[in-house]
Amino acid sequence: MSTLYDLSRQDGLMDNARKWYLCLEENPGDLELLDQFEAWKNADPSHAEAFENIVSFWTHIDNLPEIIELKATGAQIADPTLPPDSAIIDFESKKTPSAGPGNWQKWQKFSIAATVLVIFSAIVTFYTTYLPEGAYRTATGEQKVIHLADGSIVHLNTDSRFDIDFSDDRRKVRLLEGEARFDVAKDAKRPFIVETSRGNVRAVGTSFNIYDNDETVEIIVFEGTVAVNQNDQRLSERVGKSGIGQDALLVTDGERIVAFDHNLSKVRPARQLELSQKDAWRQGKLIFKGQKLSVVIEEMSRYTNKKIVIADDILKDMKMGGVFDINDFDALLYAIEDAFPVKVIRFTPYIAVIVEA
Repeated sequence: MSTLYDLSRQDGLMDNARKWYLCLEENPGDLELLDQFEAWKNADPSHAEAFENIVSFWTHIDNLPEIIELKATGAQIADPTLPPDSAIIDFESKKTPSAGPGNWQKWQKFSIAATVLVIFSAIVTFYTTYLPEGAYRTATGEQKVIHLADGSIVHLNTDSRFDIDFSDDRRKVRLLEGEARFDVAKDAKRPFIVETSRGNVRAVGTSFNIYDNDETVEIIVFEGTVAVNQNDQRLSERVGKSGIGQDALLVTDGERIVAFDHNLSKVRPARQLELSQKDAWRQGKLIFKGQKLSVVIEEMSRYTNKKIVIADDILKDMKMGGVFDINDFDALLYAIEDAFPVKVIRFTPYIAVIVEA
């Protein structure tokens, strides 16, 4: 006997059509279930229309760049142990689900692919968790506080890594990716130099935050003063043992600067929200105030392996605010549903799509 969705609840027509779609995808080859679906669809013309809309919706979703990326990373693998509302959909097929035996063979292939993926992930995890002496890293959603030998403290944010190279005349740190806050111990004889992908930051005793987002490097100073190189000076002859070029810009407490590939932005006072955000992540919190929904999702996604797709461009520009726990991604999704005329469709515990309600 097939397990059916409870369609007696006060769900809307589109919700019921979506549930039928998910149920049929999760139970290929179930002829009894297919007969029950046909009876539901033929009971009212609106049922068939709603179901066709769901199929059309999946066609649209299938063409989203984010979903194409998910397909390439194994998101098409189904897990039959998940409840129906959490089923992983077969992104390769957006047509009306078929009850033929071919679907069952397809799921078997996906199961084999899943096993290979797990083994490969285990190998990658082993090699990426091994770190040489003087190197540090965090996984997605992880944060660490590292006490260095000179008394300096590094707060390392999610998905970040750095290594150190201390000598008698300088303290060098390479921020290889991600974000870190440096509380530098004073040592006038040994400047503290942080090397980033787009330039160097030099300090003696100060506190500052650096975030490398792959496109720019943002530096915000909380205490003291730092000197920041332009990227093209970093390897030039004008950069000596101090690690800082002649045209370096000084950034003092409460100020912000951004380093690009070949130039620096102007030094300006950091906004209160920017300062609060850089303090909040160390407490496991994220603060938003009037940011676009796309920006909110992008920032929150740094702390989770869950994938959230905004289906319509117009929804990306909606603005929201609030304080959220970096370990409670679901709270953000519930807040989005409460604040906007949208619906969050959770296809699996790790994949959700935000659509217009």
